[in-house]
Amino acid sequence: MNYEDLITKFGVYLSTFLVCLVSGFVPVVNAEVYLVLISAFVPISLVPPLIFLSTLGQMTAKSILFYAGRGVLNLPLRRYEKKIDRVREKFEKWKPRTDLFILLSASTGFPPFYIVSVLAGVMKMSFVRFFIFGFTGRFLRFSVTLLLPQLVKGFIQ
Repeated sequence: MNYEDLITKFGVYLSTFLVCLVSGFVPVVNAEVYLVLISAFVPISLVPPLIFLSTLGQMTAKSILFYAGRGVLNLPLRRYEKKIDRVREKFEKWKPRTDLFILLSASTGFPPFYIVSVLAGVMKMSFVRFFIFGFTGRFLRFSVTLLLPQLVKGFIQ
Protein backbone atom coordinates (compact mmCIF):
# COMPACT_ATOMS: atom_id res chain seq x y z
CA MET A 1 0.00 0.00 0.00
CA ASN A 2 1.44 3.40 -0.94
CA TYR A 3 0.91 6.67 0.93
CA GLU A 4 -1.80 7.88 -1.45
CA ASP A 5 -3.85 4.70 -0.90
CA LEU A 6 -3.29 4.96 2.84
CA ILE A 7 -4.53 8.56 2.94
CA THR A 8 -7.51 7.73 0.75
CA LYS A 9 -8.46 4.84 3.03
CA PHE A 10 -7.82 6.40 6.45
CA GLY A 11 -7.60 10.16 5.89
CA VAL A 12 -4.60 12.39 6.39
CA TYR A 13 -4.78 12.51 10.20
CA LEU A 14 -5.01 8.78 10.93
CA SER A 15 -2.54 8.00 8.14
CA THR A 16 -0.02 10.40 9.64
CA PHE A 17 -0.40 8.83 13.07
CA LEU A 18 -0.07 5.30 11.62
CA VAL A 19 2.96 6.04 9.43
CA CYS A 20 4.74 7.68 12.35
CA LEU A 21 3.79 4.85 14.70
CA VAL A 22 5.16 2.23 12.30
CA SER A 23 8.29 4.29 11.60
CA GLY A 24 8.91 4.37 15.35
CA PHE A 25 9.36 0.59 15.26
CA VAL A 26 10.69 0.05 11.74
CA PRO A 27 13.57 2.41 10.99
CA VAL A 28 13.37 1.86 7.22
CA VAL A 29 9.90 3.45 7.23
CA ASN A 30 10.94 7.10 7.09
CA ALA A 31 8.46 9.40 8.81
CA GLU A 32 10.26 12.52 7.62
CA VAL A 33 9.89 11.62 3.93
CA TYR A 34 6.17 11.02 4.43
CA LEU A 35 5.77 14.29 6.37
CA VAL A 36 7.59 16.36 3.74
CA LEU A 37 5.46 14.84 0.99
CA ILE A 38 2.20 15.34 2.84
CA SER A 39 3.09 18.89 3.87
CA ALA A 40 3.71 19.84 0.24
CA PHE A 41 0.06 19.10 -0.56
CA VAL A 42 -1.92 20.19 2.50
CA PRO A 43 -2.91 23.71 3.52
CA ILE A 44 -0.98 25.33 6.37
CA SER A 45 -4.06 25.02 8.58
CA LEU A 46 -3.54 21.23 8.74
CA VAL A 47 0.10 21.46 9.83
CA PRO A 48 -0.39 21.97 13.61
CA PRO A 49 -2.56 18.86 14.07
CA LEU A 50 -0.19 16.90 11.81
CA ILE A 51 2.76 17.93 13.97
CA PHE A 52 0.93 16.73 17.08
CA LEU A 53 -0.26 13.44 15.51
CA SER A 54 3.14 12.60 14.04
CA THR A 55 4.78 13.25 17.41
CA LEU A 56 2.16 11.20 19.24
CA GLY A 57 2.54 8.29 16.79
CA GLN A 58 6.32 8.24 17.21
CA MET A 59 6.17 8.58 20.99
CA THR A 60 3.63 5.76 21.22
CA ALA A 61 6.15 3.49 19.50
CA LYS A 62 9.08 4.82 21.53
CA SER A 63 7.11 4.30 24.76
CA ILE A 64 6.63 0.65 23.86
CA LEU A 65 10.38 0.39 23.18
CA PHE A 66 11.02 2.08 26.54
CA TYR A 67 8.96 -0.59 28.30
CA ALA A 68 10.68 -3.31 26.28
CA GLY A 69 13.94 -1.98 27.73
CA ARG A 70 12.42 -2.28 31.18
CA GLY A 71 11.61 -5.91 30.46
CA VAL A 72 7.84 -5.38 30.62
CA LEU A 73 7.50 -6.33 26.95
CA ASN A 74 9.49 -8.91 25.09
CA LEU A 75 10.52 -7.48 21.72
CA PRO A 76 13.22 -8.99 19.47
CA LEU A 77 16.01 -6.51 20.21
CA ARG A 78 18.99 -8.88 19.96
CA ARG A 79 20.10 -7.54 16.58
CA TYR A 80 20.55 -4.09 18.19
CA GLU A 81 22.59 -5.39 21.12
CA LYS A 82 25.95 -3.95 19.97
CA LYS A 83 24.42 -0.56 19.18
CA ILE A 84 22.67 -0.55 22.55
CA ASP A 85 25.99 -1.20 24.30
CA ARG A 86 27.71 1.68 22.43
CA VAL A 87 24.91 4.12 23.18
CA ARG A 88 24.80 2.92 26.80
CA GLU A 89 28.35 4.22 27.24
CA LYS A 90 27.31 7.65 25.93
CA PHE A 91 24.18 7.55 28.08
CA GLU A 92 26.31 6.86 31.18
CA LYS A 93 28.56 9.86 30.41
CA TRP A 94 25.48 12.08 30.13
CA LYS A 95 23.87 10.68 33.30
CA PRO A 96 23.68 14.08 35.06
CA ARG A 97 22.10 15.53 31.90
CA THR A 98 19.88 12.62 30.90
CA ASP A 99 16.94 14.87 30.03
CA LEU A 100 19.10 16.84 27.59
CA PHE A 101 20.42 13.58 26.12
CA ILE A 102 16.85 12.39 25.46
CA LEU A 103 15.86 15.77 23.99
CA LEU A 104 18.87 15.86 21.66
CA SER A 105 18.39 12.29 20.49
CA ALA A 106 14.67 12.84 19.87
CA SER A 107 15.22 16.08 17.95
CA THR A 108 18.32 15.15 15.94
CA GLY A 109 18.20 11.36 15.72
CA PHE A 110 21.75 11.15 17.05
CA PRO A 111 22.29 8.82 18.73
CA PRO A 112 19.35 6.96 17.21
CA PHE A 113 16.22 7.63 19.27
CA TYR A 114 15.18 4.00 18.74
CA ILE A 115 18.18 2.78 20.74
CA VAL A 116 17.95 5.62 23.27
CA SER A 117 14.29 4.73 23.95
CA VAL A 118 15.23 1.15 24.80
CA LEU A 119 18.18 2.30 26.89
CA ALA A 120 16.09 4.78 28.85
CA GLY A 121 13.98 1.82 29.93
CA VAL A 122 17.01 -0.35 30.70
CA MET A 123 18.52 2.48 32.76
CA LYS A 124 15.26 2.81 34.75
CA MET A 125 14.72 6.42 33.73
CA SER A 126 11.43 7.95 34.84
CA PHE A 127 8.85 7.28 32.11
CA VAL A 128 7.28 10.71 32.60
CA ARG A 129 10.64 12.45 32.08
CA PHE A 130 11.41 10.23 29.07
CA PHE A 131 8.04 10.99 27.52
CA ILE A 132 8.16 14.76 28.15
CA PHE A 133 11.67 15.26 26.76
CA GLY A 134 11.18 12.74 23.96
CA PHE A 135 7.87 14.33 22.97
CA THR A 136 9.42 17.80 23.00
CA GLY A 137 12.34 16.69 20.82
CA ARG A 138 10.14 14.88 18.31
CA PHE A 139 7.70 17.80 18.28
CA LEU A 140 10.56 20.15 17.33
CA ARG A 141 11.87 17.73 14.69
CA PHE A 142 8.47 17.21 13.09
CA SER A 143 7.65 20.93 13.28
CA VAL A 144 10.68 21.69 11.12
CA THR A 145 9.90 18.75 8.83
CA LEU A 146 6.32 19.87 8.25
CA LEU A 147 6.88 23.63 8.18
CA LEU A 148 9.81 23.66 5.75
CA PRO A 149 7.74 22.55 2.72
CA GLN A 150 5.15 25.15 3.69
CA LEU A 151 7.84 27.86 3.54
CA VAL A 152 9.01 26.63 0.14
CA LYS A 153 5.41 26.62 -1.11
CA GLY A 154 5.03 30.19 0.11
CA PHE A 155 8.05 31.32 -1.90
CA ILE A 156 6.95 29.48 -5.04
CA GLN A 157 3.34 30.68 -5.06
